[in-house]
Amino acid sequence: MKILVLYTRLTGYWMSCMRFDHQETGNEYLVIRKAPSNEAPFKIKSELGISIINGDGASIEELTDIAREFNPSTLYLSGWSDKRYLKLALHYKKVGLPTILAMDNQWIGNLRQYFGILVSKIYALKYFTHVWVPGKPQYYYARKLGFLPQKILMGLYCADETIFKKVEQKKHHNQLLFVGRLVEHKGLKIFFKVLEQLIKANELDIDIHIIGSGPLENLVPIHKKIKHTSFVNPDKIPDLIQNGGTFLLPSLYEAWGVVIHEAVLAGMPVVTTYQTGAATEFVIHGFNGYVYDAFNEKELLTYIKLISKLTTQEYFKMSENSKMIASKINLKEWSSMLNSIS
Repeated sequence: MKILVLYTRLTGYWMSCMRFDHQETGNEYLVIRKAPSNEAPFKIKSELGISIINGDGASIEELTDIAREFNPSTLYLSGWSDKRYLKLALHYKKVGLPTILAMDNQWIGNLRQYFGILVSKIYALKYFTHVWVPGKPQYYYARKLGFLPQKILMGLYCADETIFKKVEQKKHHNQLLFVGRLVEHKGLKIFFKVLEQLIKANELDIDIHIIGSGPLENLVPIHKKIKHTSFVNPDKIPDLIQNGGTFLLPSLYEAWGVVIHEAVLAGMPVVTTYQTGAATEFVIHGFNGYVYDAFNEKELLTYIKLISKLTTQEYFKMSENSKMIASKINLKEWSSMLNSIS
């Protein structure tokens, strides 16, 4: 099978999915993507079975010629904002090929989404035979857009298990670890406020390691138990989460959050929010972590204290449970989903 992938910002975990599928099935990929910025910390390049070209500035005619030469049997489109990509999708759907829309939007019931339902026959069903979603929050939205259950693929995002599955928690490190951009929608202002409360009450009984850079860097509380690392190359993350303690993602809204999958693959207990999509698959409250309302400071405070008081036995039980839960989405299933519609 030859798969034409029309992408915006290509990610390392998506590359791992294509790489695994190519190795398993021999499928070939042509990826047309938006060029990475000059500030990008790492570059994703073509490799065996996966050709990558930058599509910035290319006309629809030029893209059509590239696609025609590749002669795809399936088209995958990341989002529906690029009119050039939509034209290609419409063409290949008309000639009878599977055209897959990738969608990670959660159903939240706002006016924009209700409007989307009204025009879905124009912007979704007209162009696509299938939709591929990460999990339950997106499945619900896909159904509302009019896609039939048999046309909805699950497990869109999969962490690179060839890397993170090898990571283990061999000792109980009483620490909360955050990895990501230091921006407001990650819920960090609330998290920092809770840390300040714990510091003021002299009750910060757990190490905090915040990894990432962004506009909120200057708000990181100063305390002997709080460490801030402004930037880490992505290939160093597995080493940092080895014996990293408990993973924290306090996002106010996170469409999915592959980083949660990476954490549970590594056997980390997780504290995250109901507003984080990946929590629906990878965190069971009280089993391998805790889930709370992102806007509830008291709940976050409660769970930080609970994590800080875990015994070594309790910690390793949660760690074991995370490892078990991590396999709910895997590279084998990702590949099988894609090949099921060929």
